[in-house]
Amino acid sequence: MKKPKFDANQYAMLRECSGEKDFTRWNAWYAVHLKETMYLRSSDAYGAHLEGGDLAYWFLEGADLRFANLRNADLSYSYLKSADLSYANLAGANLWRAYLSRAVLDGANPDAAVYDSAGKIKCDPAQVARLKAGVPSWNAWYAHEIANKPDDTRVFGAYLEEASFVGLDLSGVHLSYAHLEGADLRHVNFTGADLTHAHLEGADLWKADLTGADLRFAELGGANLAGSVKVNTLF
Repeated sequence: MKKPKFDANQYAMLRECSGEKDFTRWNAWYAVHLKETMYLRSSDAYGAHLEGGDLAYWFLEGADLRFANLRNADLSYSYLKSADLSYANLAGANLWRAYLSRAVLDGANPDAAVYDSAGKIKCDPAQVARLKAGVPSWNAWYAHEIANKPDDTRVFGAYLEEASFVGLDLSGVHLSYAHLEGADLRHVNFTGADLTHAHLEGADLWKADLTGADLRFAELGGANLAGSVKVNTLF
């Protein structure tokens, strides 16, 4: 019988490691798996079998995905920093705003992937309304939310993707780890704001005031910072 292209057990292990943000177990197993199946390189048995898998928003930093079948998988917003995707099949995979800094793509086919903006955007309208209602109440609520999350809250911040905050006064706001990919932040006053580890990929910060703002470890790939004020801004 032909081996299924999607392996539920492999998917479950990868999901567990993503949740733990530790791929030691996966990478050790995968190295053995690849060695044992090396002679099957051209068959469906080679590599991880994740075709069509839901990997949106997953933490996959440093994951070994060599020769993986990721055809038609949803990798939108996934964090793939330093992941090894050598010779992975990315045909039809959704890489919308996936973070691929230092990822290894030798022999892979990222040009065959899609970049579909209709991927799983988690923007929470209630959170958008809460932020617009005022910084003091937001900061009190957000500090409680972050405090109740695991130590590494990289993928657990507020979900504000593609929301519009044009012209708002968000001075002193706490948005550490927040998802602001594609957000409209033109003319926003971010004076003294905490944007550490924030996801700002593709965000429009045209003429935003970043005076004294803390953007250390923020993801800024594709962000528009033209005309923004960056006096004493931390990067």
